[in-house]
Amino acid sequence: MTGLRWAAAMATVAAATLALTACSSETTTSDTLRYGLSSAPSCADPAQASTNQTVNVARQVVDSLVDQNPGTGEITGWLAQQYAISDDGRSFTFTLRPDVTFSDGTPLTSTVVKQNFDALTTQASSTRTLQASGFLLGYDRTDTPDPHTAVVHFKQPNVQFLQAAATTQLGILAAATVSKTFDERCRGETVIGSGPYTYQAWDQNRSITLAARQDYRWAPEIGFSPEVRYRTVEFSVVPESGVRSGSISGGQLDAIADPQPQDRAALESVGARFVSRPNPGLPYILQANLSRGVLADPVVRQAVSSSLNRQVLVDTALGAGFRPATSVLASTTPGYRADPELGFDPDVARSGLDRAGWAVGSDGIRIRAGQRLSFDVIYSPEFYANKPILELAQQQLRDSGIDMTITALSNDDFLTRRADGRFDAVYYNVTRADPDILRSRIGVQGTNFSRRAVDPATDPLLEAQAGIADRRERLALVDRIQSRLLSVDYAIPIVELSQVAAVAPGYPGVGFDASGVLRLQFDEETAR
Repeated sequence: MTGLRWAAAMATVAAATLALTACSSETTTSDTLRYGLSSAPSCADPAQASTNQTVNVARQVVDSLVDQNPGTGEITGWLAQQYAISDDGRSFTFTLRPDVTFSDGTPLTSTVVKQNFDALTTQASSTRTLQASGFLLGYDRTDTPDPHTAVVHFKQPNVQFLQAAATTQLGILAAATVSKTFDERCRGETVIGSGPYTYQAWDQNRSITLAARQDYRWAPEIGFSPEVRYRTVEFSVVPESGVRSGSISGGQLDAIADPQPQDRAALESVGARFVSRPNPGLPYILQANLSRGVLADPVVRQAVSSSLNRQVLVDTALGAGFRPATSVLASTTPGYRADPELGFDPDVARSGLDRAGWAVGSDGIRIRAGQRLSFDVIYSPEFYANKPILELAQQQLRDSGIDMTITALSNDDFLTRRADGRFDAVYYNVTRADPDILRSRIGVQGTNFSRRAVDPATDPLLEAQAGIADRRERLALVDRIQSRLLSVDYAIPIVELSQVAAVAPGYPGVGFDASGVLRLQFDEETAR
């Protein structure tokens, strides 16, 4: 959508009170869906999708080998009609559907699958490919015994890979795209997938237009319509929440991401419905750099955690559809267990700091041996609530004598500084419907943003769960891991992220999958 059109929309939103005519949820008002995003997608390549808005757009053009049932967590067929795991958890055999084509007309083959995975493990990486390459940690090779059989091998047991194969980041792209550099793959015209839509236009930081594939017939087995509902999808970047919600009331948009609490009543008054799903994986956490600063001290980390009133953060900055974090895993992640010890207790925080010799200074901030109890947090403002959450947390910590400053960075700068370790603490979340996210982001063999040494009471457990094929046995170990991580505060849980969309009457098919990712073929009947 052009800048002129949005300027006009912004000028008229305050006065727009036109209510949309209510329609049956079974009836589509238009063959075009106009969807307002709260921030700009950073890259067209699904493998480099590092923000929620980026994933939500990229998912529409790419399919994955398998899918995940949102209700049960079961892995089901998609591009692969069958799959098998070796007894040792090191090899995964996928039998591909014979009828799948990419949007350039080329067929899906086992060789293309191999090219996709090889590229993520051998090409010069991008900071944006961190999650995709992390899913392939320990990758050995992919064998192609015939055009429709791909056998993916790992050097060690890696049972998490099956769920990883359902993610957007490991979606399968055509050979013409895989041959490009990662920088080239960020441009919409270079990304060729087998998904229900194709990139028609990509205007960075402004708009993205998708066109439907009328020959698409290989949707996942559970929860999704086999055919596209909309011939065209227009994603527009509309950072201002009031403009997004007002544009539904005024008829300029049909659906919006991230409706904010103050806009809910106005949206309900015109018949908009709210679609939401809590994201699995890591909730928003504070992860300390243990190689520097006051947060290297576990007493300080415990005081920070105990000083946070998470429910107040949710009620003030997020509202309905969101939850406070109650573990290092979000509540929709397989293996999640709420920890009763994680809670708001400022008396515990203050007494711990007192015993550790941190005395309250004249300005209310504690001091020990001439050092202020102060640290900085870097974050990306991609999610609208990040800044108000951190500002409110800043006030809560000050009540315990802790000075937390916050530094907002562009998404690329945030990813670079996080990878380089140039921070005291980092505030972020990762969506992943598998508990292995703890190994890949908090484990010392993973990204190790904490810059810590091997912890013999933690890291062997993180590595062990990745090789246990028995689901019950694996999740029992994940339970122990959560308790251990919370006891040492390597990651301090804050709030859970939820994907929320407001949708005007008459626009069905908008929903979220098991990973909290937007799907525009969602079918409420078959998803039950």
